[in-house]
Amino acid sequence: MAICFLTSAFNNGFTPAFERVLKKYLPADTADAGNFVFIASDFDDPHGNLHWAEEIRGKFGEIGILFSDFHIVDHTVSPTQAEKYIRNAQIIWLSGGDTLRQIVSFEEYHLREQLMGFDGIIIGMSAGSINMADRVVLARNIYDNAPEMAIYQGLGLVQINIEPHLDPIYAEHLDDILEASVHAPIYGLFDDSFILDDGQHTTIYGPYC
Repeated sequence: MAICFLTSAFNNGFTPAFERVLKKYLPADTADAGNFVFIASDFDDPHGNLHWAEEIRGKFGEIGILFSDFHIVDHTVSPTQAEKYIRNAQIIWLSGGDTLRQIVSFEEYHLREQLMGFDGIIIGMSAGSINMADRVVLARNIYDNAPEMAIYQGLGLVQINIEPHLDPIYAEHLDDILEASVHAPIYGLFDDSFILDDGQHTTIYGPYC
């Protein structure tokens, strides 16, 4: 069973709390943390995916976590090759981006089946965290290509729903979240907050609603 981290965003690098908790699940020598796989949000944007993957890998490097190998899963690789990358990975990153577009790509590559059998570390950011749920309840969000509330099958890695980038200033979107929360509890994560699900316990680090 995977160790799952659900994150919102780290705008100024990984926080000390995230670094401390993450390193509990890594070898003492983080200068070789094994194979890193970045699963994109938009599988049709290899140029952008390389940019974001390099940025995330750089955040790991800032806290002394280096990888012996590094792969991106998008349409530049086949589903068979993606499965091989996932099978040999130690850390998998589920990218942020367009939540609904991402789940379509995940389904195309049969990632639910592959990731449910993975026993390393899976880290979702924003859309990637939303789609980690077994039953996703996605609030309407006109800024994220979600014109209406949606309920669908996600990756099945966790049993909770999150709303990333929570900002109380946007009252209209808070109403959207409240509407969606009729169908399931939703944890609103502020940026820099994160949730750890180790298969036995769920722990929230940082402010949330």
